[in-house]
This record gives sequence, structure tokens and C-alpha cells, in this order.
Amino acid sequence: MPTAEKEQMVAVLEERFKRSKGLVFTNFEGLTAGEMSELRRELHQKGLEYLVVKNALAQIATQRLGITNTESYFRGPTGLCIGYDDAVAVFKVAQELTKKYEKCKIKGGVLEGRAVSAQEAAELAKLPGRQELLAMVVGTLQAPIQQLAGTLQALVQNFVSVLDEVRKKRESQ
Repeated sequence: MPTAEKEQMVAVLEERFKRSKGLVFTNFEGLTAGEMSELRRELHQKGLEYLVVKNALAQIATQRLGITNTESYFRGPTGLCIGYDDAVAVFKVAQELTKKYEKCKIKGGVLEGRAVSAQEAAELAKLPGRQELLAMVVGTLQAPIQQLAGTLQALVQNFVSVLDEVRKKRESQ
């Protein structure tokens, strides 16, 4: 392959790495063509991208972006799972896929510009995703407001009860 084509491929990888929130490097050795197609389809449905890359070109792209400690990721066949929206989601989905496709193994990853080991990638997969975290924040913010509303409602009900008792007392006199 001519050097210009390789340089263009490195530029494309650099652009994708810059845009990504999370990357997972996988070893797909032993997967059939059908399994690879199914894996890509599943990732695409979840808003992720899967690329099979040449190790040397991907390594050059990571070096140009200043991502260090990724040398061990570029041994053997390398596939990249790329997430552009939710950093944790890409690690969760990759972890799920390694369970479904036993021959697919996580080599490591990159989280917002920092290399993470396979063990760290597994730990990241356990974290709640962006949507789950937002739901937790909303729930935390709503709790005091709901308690205040309940307290005010109880005060109004008590006041109405007192007024009703006063009315009954006056009617009986």
C-alpha cells in the first residue's frame, strides 16, 4: 500500500480517536465472518462503531495523539470498538460481547485520552451509564421537593381538620 494511503488511514483513525469518548481494543482471533458481521450489527444498533485496524497504523495514530501505554494492545489481530457519546457505554457493551463471543477478548482501552488496562476496562463496565447517572441526580434533586410538598400538604390537611372541628363545635352549641 502506498505511503499516501497509509497516511490517510492514520489521519482517519486520529480523527475518530479524537471524537471518541471511549475506545476498546479487542482481539477477535477465531471469530467467523458471520460472527463478525453479527458483532458489528449489534454494536451499530447500540450507536457504536467497530473497526478492524492495522496495528502499526493504529499505534501511530495513538502516539500522535499523545496516548501512551498502549503498546501491548497492538499484538495480534486488533479490532476497535468506538463510542462517541457515552464513555462508559462502550466498555459495558464490549464486556457484554466478550461474554457472548468467547473468542473476542478485551486487550485494553482508552477513556477520554487515557489508556486503561483490560482489568480497568472491566471495572469501567460495572459503572452506571450516563442515563443512569442522570436519573440518579434527578431523583436526588426531587427528594427534598417531594418531602416539602408532603409536609405542606399535611399542614393544610391538619388546618382543614381543625377548622372542621371548630365548625362542628359551633354547630353543636
